[in-house]
Amino acid sequence: MSIQSEWQSLNGTNGKISAYISSIEPVNEPQPTVLVIQEIWGVDAHIQNVAERFATAGYVAIAPDLFADQGVRPEELSEEMIAEAKNFLHSIPHTSWFNPSERENAILQQPSEKQETLRTTLNTLFGKLDQSKSETFIRILKDSADYARNLMQKTKGMPVTSVGFCLGGALSAALATQDPNHAGSIVFYGRPPHQNIANIECPVLGFYGGEDKNITNLIPDFEEEMRKHEKSFEAIVYPNAHHAFYNDTNPTYHPKYARDAFARTLTFLNRVTNT
Repeated sequence: MSIQSEWQSLNGTNGKISAYISSIEPVNEPQPTVLVIQEIWGVDAHIQNVAERFATAGYVAIAPDLFADQGVRPEELSEEMIAEAKNFLHSIPHTSWFNPSERENAILQQPSEKQETLRTTLNTLFGKLDQSKSETFIRILKDSADYARNLMQKTKGMPVTSVGFCLGGALSAALATQDPNHAGSIVFYGRPPHQNIANIECPVLGFYGGEDKNITNLIPDFEEEMRKHEKSFEAIVYPNAHHAFYNDTNPTYHPKYARDAFARTLTFLNRVTNT
């Protein structure tokens, strides 16, 4: 058997969805689905590799491109432009990423021929973090889940779970508040939802970095809300880990914690997809 991975076009309620799909071939009977939800960098080589890891573990992994409109990615968010933007951001303090004036000052230190491209790509990327965009992202994810449960031969009738990273981590938890059929949500360093928590019907597992205070400090209140509504939530906080500790293309990658989180993730998925 071998891993087969390819981009496919799925039919959603509002048009085409571009998704990177990975599975062991041949799939002789339907398998559970893991929706792999991207970071702000999109469905890049790292997210594609993560999807393949879940395929190796026996799941069909679907990574929808949340930045594609009708299945087409805008030019300013092409793989090449996002890679340039990512390299630039990793060259400046993380606190400057979300400070427009500091970010602009750093852009002005770049070669003149790169400045406008960087500015356009970064403004578009950070614009995607606006709360108003989350409804579109959730719709894409719900459509992908419905496609897996009802239409895809490899996954039809089987449970659908999700694992997301940063932006995708927040969306993985938010998806659980809006999809009553969701089997389980895994959050890697994503912000918790603030509403509709009572609607969550599945277990939620979260992984966080102790040094990632902007995210980790939000978790106790979410834990309390989940307890109040008698929901299942486990939070794992790695004491010396920073944001994006699972991303092995990121300077903050932490191999030990990444191994532990992946092992716990597989145990969680095995439990929620075999009940």
